[in-house]
Amino acid sequence: MSSDPTYIYADNAATTRLSPAALDAMMPYLTDVFGNPSGIHRIARDAARALDAARRSLARSLGAEPHEVFITSGGSESDTWVLRGAIARAREIAGPDAKIHLITSSIEHHAILHTCRALEREGVQTTFLPVDNEGFVAVEDLEAALCSIEAGEDDGASRPVVALVSIMLANNEVGTVEHIPALAACAHAHGAAFHTDAVQAVGHIPVNFSELGVDALSLSAHKFHGPRGIGALVVREGFTLPPLIEGGAQERGLRAGTENVAGAVGMAAALADAVDHLEKRQTRVAAYRDDLAAHITSLPDVRLTGAIDDAHRLPSIASFVCKDVDGELLVVLLDRAGVAAATGSACSTGSTDPSHVITALGITDPRWTRGSLRLSLADDVSAEDVEALKARVANAITRARRMSGIAAGGIV
Repeated sequence: MSSDPTYIYADNAATTRLSPAALDAMMPYLTDVFGNPSGIHRIARDAARALDAARRSLARSLGAEPHEVFITSGGSESDTWVLRGAIARAREIAGPDAKIHLITSSIEHHAILHTCRALEREGVQTTFLPVDNEGFVAVEDLEAALCSIEAGEDDGASRPVVALVSIMLANNEVGTVEHIPALAACAHAHGAAFHTDAVQAVGHIPVNFSELGVDALSLSAHKFHGPRGIGALVVREGFTLPPLIEGGAQERGLRAGTENVAGAVGMAAALADAVDHLEKRQTRVAAYRDDLAAHITSLPDVRLTGAIDDAHRLPSIASFVCKDVDGELLVVLLDRAGVAAATGSACSTGSTDPSHVITALGITDPRWTRGSLRLSLADDVSAEDVEALKARVANAITRARRMSGIAAGGIV
């Protein structure tokens, strides 16, 4: 975080600051308790006990069983493992000539979308479900897709197999929280397994693996004040995946490699801390988000994006589109004004393409799509922070609109 005490970090959906609870829990395993958990001597046994305790703590926080929790390097690895693993599992069961399908949504994180595209090049058929203008996947659309695939049998070919349905629990750009239990139930009624990318949701809203009714769930520690480079894939007993990495007995033989004990301990501590008094914190942050959103949408030509209903929007995310504004320019101006924010456009690659999430919501006019803005609030956001954000964001939008018009050859 910036050393400037007036700088406001409003990009928590990208990553969060490490919590004191996580740092304190990690320190012994970064210093004195440095053993390899696979060993049999005292220091190794201490590390193994810590890893086991972290797994049990994660399971308690997530409403899962310890043997269902697999430690990974983060959300992208977990997503890739479950998608590729489900395909391999389906091919093993149905045979190499089977028509293998994946179903996902058009607003998933690129960890899902890019893996699906790669699998398509390997012969997998993918259905990308649409969303409505608030970002919701309709159960009816999933039902229709499953029925269409099931009706695709012809010429005596092997029956099409839906290896996996993967729909994110909460969207990382606009904060919409999907109706996952209903979607999972629909998939199961057709014999398809269901995975949810819960990276943005865990630690911010109640997430109970058992109650969601899913077969697999991905999470990443750095989204809820844990360390970077550590995450988990929670896998329901009975839903088997092939090994991600061969070569050792770690993670019950499915992910070889010496475990990141300090990372796992920090992740467990951060999640336990996050779920403690979650409802109270959720209510407080959502109230600040609503105050901020109301002020920003009162500005000319600014629209809120994502779910309108509080019950189906992450408490920390306020997202907008601003007409005749260059989103990348807006983020630069906000940074100079003392605010860390994000735009949905692919600025990391230098692309001027609009966010795939924004266009999936039905916003296609380039005068709107280029001006996406996401503000994601910290758990400890204050009233003073929100007041400063109101003023700084309003001023930055006005400046960006003027400068974007000049750059385009005249005020639009």
